[in-house]
Amino acid sequence: MEPNSSHPETKHAQKSSGRTIAVVGFVVLAGLLVGGIMPRMQQKRSLAEDSSDINNSVRAVNVVSPHLANSEALVLPSNIRALEETQIYARTSGYLTKRYVDIGSRVKKGDILAEISSPDVDQQQFQAKADQAKAVASVGQSEADVRNKQAGVQATESEVARSRAGVEQARATLASSQSKLAQTKAAMGSAEARVAQNRQTLEVQKAALKQAEAQRDLAEATAKRYRSMLQQGYVAQQDADQAEATFKTTSAIVESARASIGAAQANIDASLQDVESAKSVVRAAEADVRSSRENISAAQAALASTQANVTAAQANVGASKANVTASVAQVRSSEANSNRFSVLTSFSKIVAPFDGVITMRNADVGSLIAPGDASSTKLALFSIARVDTLRIQVGVPQTYFQAVKPGTKTTVIVRELPGRKFEGTVFENAGAIDPNTRTLLTEVRVKNTDNVLLPGMYAQIQFATGGTQQAIRIPSSALTIDSNGTRVYVVGADSKLAFVTVKVGRDFGSEVEIVSGLTGNEKLVNNPTDDLKDGQEVKILTDKAGK
Repeated sequence: MEPNSSHPETKHAQKSSGRTIAVVGFVVLAGLLVGGIMPRMQQKRSLAEDSSDINNSVRAVNVVSPHLANSEALVLPSNIRALEETQIYARTSGYLTKRYVDIGSRVKKGDILAEISSPDVDQQQFQAKADQAKAVASVGQSEADVRNKQAGVQATESEVARSRAGVEQARATLASSQSKLAQTKAAMGSAEARVAQNRQTLEVQKAALKQAEAQRDLAEATAKRYRSMLQQGYVAQQDADQAEATFKTTSAIVESARASIGAAQANIDASLQDVESAKSVVRAAEADVRSSRENISAAQAALASTQANVTAAQANVGASKANVTASVAQVRSSEANSNRFSVLTSFSKIVAPFDGVITMRNADVGSLIAPGDASSTKLALFSIARVDTLRIQVGVPQTYFQAVKPGTKTTVIVRELPGRKFEGTVFENAGAIDPNTRTLLTEVRVKNTDNVLLPGMYAQIQFATGGTQQAIRIPSSALTIDSNGTRVYVVGADSKLAFVTVKVGRDFGSEVEIVSGLTGNEKLVNNPTDDLKDGQEVKILTDKAGK
């Protein structure tokens, strides 16, 4: 029978067993802490002490010194390139009907490489020629129109001349009428003057008549008195006769005065008739003057009208000439369009731009061809390279730029052609040193008469420098190349490090050429480690001189 777990003794035994297990677990955990953590803490303390000793100690380094080396020959790596190389694109659309070359084909300048059939361009050319002919006909029509308008201008100018002659004739008639009017006015003035003169004479005659009548009356009264006195015997007969004679004389004078008055009145009447006649002539002359002026106004109006017609005709001529100019421009435009399609038609034959070899072709007979150029995504039909002469571009270090001049002979060596050396000639250089690489871009040209050399080959080009150039060299192990650039560690006179950035020239394997950054008198750390710091104090273990 299973014992009852609720018994007091059983519960006490279970509690004792739980305490024992807890004590054992605590002891095991304490042992693990002492055995694992404490050694780690001790090791870390030991490492910190060692690091402190290292930082407080002076590093020992091995140093090397740069040296100057002469170079009898400057050898530089390079790539061979074709003297001329280009891709040939189509300049017209159509279908490739014939292809005469393939890769490796050698061609001469002007050789036909392929032919393109372009019926659309042909039809456009026919249309352009038809438009050109139409434009030429339009020019002829416009020029004929100009000639007609010019004839009209000449006709209207003739009318203007006739109108001007009419104006001048009317002005002459007016001048004649005005002259005649002046003459008639002068004649009328003379007649009026005669009337006035005759009237004045009449008045004088009338005054003389009155005086004569008065003298007659006096003589008559005197004669009567003398007759009476003669009868009475108071005067002599002679005196009476004298008084009678005086009376008769004065009576005759009165009659004569009356006759003069009649003559003067007749003269006045005649003068008045002359005045009236002159006035009629003046009125007729004034009418002629007015008529002449009206004729002048009419002639001037006709002249203005014909001049306006001339202006309009000249404007028509100008418009016709403008039409001619527009037609000529249309002819030129049509001609240019026709020439364009003629040129596009000429592009149906793809020709070689220079002597060379076909290095690539991307089209077969039947391919649909579209115009393209180097900026488009379309593939070129062919690539051609001129290989009778090749060119090589190299960067000559600044140290040797004076020894490499145009005309300098060089030797080109290709590793795959052992035993063969090719003569090259310096053709030109850039005329300026690249500040980034401290090199002078130089082009060398090589004759390739036997076509052994191929564009794209790797080659070495050797320049004969004459042994007069010297350059600084250091062991390759002294260089440090990282994200900060190419540097060396220089040990100064105060035994402290300084980082110096340098530019490397040629690589000789165990040594490299330094183009700039060093003077040649420095001491450089050999095989520097990454933990070296700028300004750190060091001591020199060994000092190896350069070769």
